[in-house]
Amino acid sequence: LSGGGGAGGRPQAALAVQSAPTLAPQPQSFDQVMALIAAKRDIGLKLNVERFVRLISFKPGVIQFEPGPGAPNDLARKLAMRLREWTGQPWMIAAEGGGGGESLYEREKRENMEARERLLQDPFVVSIITHFPGAEVLSMRNLTVPGRVDSSAETNDIVGETTEDLSED
Repeated sequence: LSGGGGAGGRPQAALAVQSAPTLAPQPQSFDQVMALIAAKRDIGLKLNVERFVRLISFKPGVIQFEPGPGAPNDLARKLAMRLREWTGQPWMIAAEGGGGGESLYEREKRENMEARERLLQDPFVVSIITHFPGAEVLSMRNLTVPGRVDSSAETNDIVGETTEDLSED
């Protein structure tokens, strides 16, 4: 007689189910670092990096930047700590004295000013401002026309154009 169970005393092979390990993200560009910060929803860090990091160089695991005016003293430390936490790899973040480009915030601000200047030079806008004294541009938006693919680098800051014939036959 064997003890209880229907296995006849033979040991049963235990099936170990292992889930596939989740791979930590490994950003390969500064844009990917920014996307990771956004995905992790660290809004304070995202705003500080956008506003104060003037990128000098990027290699996976190494970021060199010039801190913009008013940058928090611990920005490099916080960025390194978060990237290590999120990627599982050590990151060297170095705040250098100079040589960095524009921060993302500075670039966006400059591009918006340039777009505003282009808009104010547009003949249509000039005619509106001329015909309506006191009119001014308060905000700008890029509009896209549904179904239109614009492959050019230039965008129309006023409104997209269409070549559809809307007349009835």
